[in-house]
Amino acid sequence: MTKTDVCEVEAAACDKRPGRPRCQEAHKKILEAALAEVAEHGYEALSMEAISQRAHVSKATVYRRWNSKADLMLDAMELAGCGKFCTAGTGTLRGDLEKQVSALVEFLNGPEAKTIRAVIAAVQSDAELAERFRQGWTDKRHRVFEHAFSEAVERGELSPETDFELLIDLIWGPVYYRFVSSFDPIEGCLSSRILDKVLPAFTQR
Repeated sequence: MTKTDVCEVEAAACDKRPGRPRCQEAHKKILEAALAEVAEHGYEALSMEAISQRAHVSKATVYRRWNSKADLMLDAMELAGCGKFCTAGTGTLRGDLEKQVSALVEFLNGPEAKTIRAVIAAVQSDAELAERFRQGWTDKRHRVFEHAFSEAVERGELSPETDFELLIDLIWGPVYYRFVSSFDPIEGCLSSRILDKVLPAFTQR
């Protein structure tokens, strides 16, 4: 994954707007400004005006793209995670999963942590936003794991009857629980500890 879906959609829209060649650049600048504002001041203090000022665009430009700051932050989080969950295989299920979980832990420990927490909080009370979060974030990460599982089945490491949804939950669950229940950095060894306990229950012997 080298671009977010929203960037691709915006790029296509820009191509159709004569006289506005910098549309995509402005879009990215706004998202980067939103990430910086949240990191410095938190989600509650975030405003479209502050974002527009930091991005050096008008508020109207921001509102033409997003109806709310929560909606904007979804796209900002997707931009922040862009390219950080590579699907390149390692040749083993354990290696693939450790690579993916380690990348997630590194991302959650990074400067975007406030953004991610803010979006997770916002989707709890907004059904439409929650669906966008599922489609734009959760489902994409599921597909990365499912690709690793499919290759593991072909190698004989997993049974085709494996409950993949449960396996994903058991791997992801401890990471996200640690993230939302504690503001301390997630230790890097957590991925190995999870896989040590979870994988033996699912892999073929």
